[in-house]
Amino acid sequence: MIRKFYYSLLLILFISANLISQSKNGSVYGNIVDDGTNNPIPFVNILLLNNADSSVVYVATTNKSGKFEFKTVADGDYLIKFTCIGFHEIIKSGIKIGVLGRRLNTGTTGLVSSITDLDEVVVTSKKETFNNTVDRKIYNVEQDIMSKSGTAGDLLQNIPSVSVDIDGNVSLRGSQNVMIMINGKTSPLMDKSSATVLDEMPANSIERIEVITNPSASFKPDGTSGIINIVLKKNTGTGLNSNITFNVGNKSRYNTNWNFNYNPGKFNIFGNYGFRQDDRSRSNNDFRDQTDSIGNKSYYSEINGQHGRPIVHLANLGGEYNFNQFNKLGIQGNYFYQDATRSGDALQINSDAAHNITQSLDRQRISPELQKEYDATLNYLIDFGKDDHEMELEFKLSHSPELEQNYYTDVYQYPANEPNSYDNDAITQNDDKKEITLKYKNPLTENSSIEAGYSGEFNTSEMDLYVDYFDNTLQKLVKDTTKSSHFFLNKKINAFYSTYENKIGDFSFMAGVRLEQAIMNPQLLSLDSSITNKYFNIFPTLHLTYNLTKEASLQLNYSKRVHRPHDDDLNPFPEYQDPRNVRSGNPNLLPEYIHSLELGCQINYNNITFVPGIYYRYTTNRFTQITQAFNDSVLLTTEKNLNFDQSGGLEFVVSGSVANFLSTQLSLNGFYNQIDASNLGYNVKSSAYSWSGTLSFNFNISSSTMFQVNSNYRSIRLTPQGEIGPSYAVNFGVRQDLFNERISLILTASDIFKTLKQNTTLNTPLLDDYSTRQRDGQIVYLGVTYHIGKSEKKKEKMEYDDNL
Repeated sequence: MIRKFYYSLLLILFISANLISQSKNGSVYGNIVDDGTNNPIPFVNILLLNNADSSVVYVATTNKSGKFEFKTVADGDYLIKFTCIGFHEIIKSGIKIGVLGRRLNTGTTGLVSSITDLDEVVVTSKKETFNNTVDRKIYNVEQDIMSKSGTAGDLLQNIPSVSVDIDGNVSLRGSQNVMIMINGKTSPLMDKSSATVLDEMPANSIERIEVITNPSASFKPDGTSGIINIVLKKNTGTGLNSNITFNVGNKSRYNTNWNFNYNPGKFNIFGNYGFRQDDRSRSNNDFRDQTDSIGNKSYYSEINGQHGRPIVHLANLGGEYNFNQFNKLGIQGNYFYQDATRSGDALQINSDAAHNITQSLDRQRISPELQKEYDATLNYLIDFGKDDHEMELEFKLSHSPELEQNYYTDVYQYPANEPNSYDNDAITQNDDKKEITLKYKNPLTENSSIEAGYSGEFNTSEMDLYVDYFDNTLQKLVKDTTKSSHFFLNKKINAFYSTYENKIGDFSFMAGVRLEQAIMNPQLLSLDSSITNKYFNIFPTLHLTYNLTKEASLQLNYSKRVHRPHDDDLNPFPEYQDPRNVRSGNPNLLPEYIHSLELGCQINYNNITFVPGIYYRYTTNRFTQITQAFNDSVLLTTEKNLNFDQSGGLEFVVSGSVANFLSTQLSLNGFYNQIDASNLGYNVKSSAYSWSGTLSFNFNISSSTMFQVNSNYRSIRLTPQGEIGPSYAVNFGVRQDLFNERISLILTASDIFKTLKQNTTLNTPLLDDYSTRQRDGQIVYLGVTYHIGKSEKKKEKMEYDDNL
């Protein structure tokens, strides 16, 4: 039924594209730039309004060169409304189509940042927090009060279709297999420990977050559900500009952020530095019923508490030099540093079938951990002088060392005469990445363009696990050769891609294909063993768009995607942080392949935007975690491929504003998930319905005072062996601007009802397990931001370039 509907829809779109009205009407076009830098601004929302009643006549967005055009505009008087993230919303009057001229060039319109006064334009309000389009969602971090004190993980909880669990793992439309990028580039830290990085990355270092659910072939195909791109701040205003923010919170938390840029015109130097002292507490209760291989039943319980005070430094420094209007050189470096020492106590009790205690101990842990990342990017851009006709070469290097040490002491309560035991481990990991990309874009005609390019990734990852224990006979620590290991992974990916885009009246399409050759070579150095996997794949993409009316557009997208195993997924050597719960990877794990189909619509009505949509994903070789008995007292959790997974869902996002006083956003995502794990020995097919949602309110109490409340909810989720329970949280913030927005005072509070927890249930023939994990998410911050610098004012003009 659904398939017939899609075929019918495609037929309607193609027929309608050839029934374009040929009536003689006018057109309005122009160019949008940053008022301070003259750089073009893409994705600006532009509304052509009837001058008499301000009703919406046409809706458009600027392209990557900041250009827009309204075609087939009837004679009359109009207004143009411009809105874009990070800038003031403005209205331009005097738009006349008629006998004086029917091809109106509005010229270059400069949008001004929220801290800059406007000249000869009308300021109506600041840009909304969210900018929704059919194929992507752009989250304006500047307008979120939580961005002044929270973390990247806090911000992601407020984005439609995105959810973050108790461990900081990010899901998009119900799938955790999402590719997270920094400034449009992959990062080693995001590959292996994105939850940790997002949980500590200062939100005030972020400019915006982009969510792309069905990317084109020009993007990497990694990630089941799409891409989340975190764009860090890079000031480009003329002269010297800077912002300084400082926050203090409960439990001796504090953080600060400083960003600056200097732009005399020919070049721009920019930088950002953030420091964060955090306080993290977690609790974990686990209750287990287990039956061994000969039918003996036993019980296990664990009450676990952990505490840490991580310190994070995040810095970036870069520059751009314009040789002339056709050649530009850019260089940028980023640095991430996290130093965290965690301590924990786990009361572990083992009982027999009659609930008699057989062992009781307190496992104490001290775990210093150090993570770093250095990366540098060099790029050269050639502009051939025609709109969007350009070529860019980019080279990136990154190095990511990590050292995690764990010192354990087991203090026995039963048996009473059991001496204390000691064991330690040290995990040293180094990741190195080299990436080169070449992109070429050419607008063939006014409505068509091509893009082609090459991407090469050459990555290595090495992990050395050293485990020792206290030998009572030798009375010293000795190496445990049965648990120590050495693992190395070499990964190479070469890809060529091409896209073609065209617009025919109200119908437009973009078709693309990406060819990839991937070579994965896990080396088990401890066992002198090596495995080589080679994959060649073709990843097609197709995007179709049709403007149904002046206020509504429809889009149908398809893409094939891949989720490749990370280093830890392939490393078969177990980690023994908890001797009762062991984790390991699987060197034979195959990549997931995903077919993604999405149908969406955007409807603009006055100050309200509706973005409903439906989506479907079919995944083969889906990764799943399987927990099994390693022996009579130890559980082993590892990654395996199940047969297939399919999911479909309905998504609805509505945003709007009332008289510049109230703006709100509601996002609901309901989806159906079915998995086939019969190849792993479980139910032939399991299925479940689930949903998630976000709701936010922004109250502009005055021109300088803002109050914000946001909430998120995630319902029950399905796993091959059980389910994960629902979770929700509510946050609020207040912002007061002073002295013409030179100074801002901020008060924020997260998880105000202390509900951020996760319940997990496992039910198998030999194992029943119920665990509850909770983190101290109730965090309060009071902060101040000081703005330095001010852009110059500019005048604008409009002119007719052709009388029809």
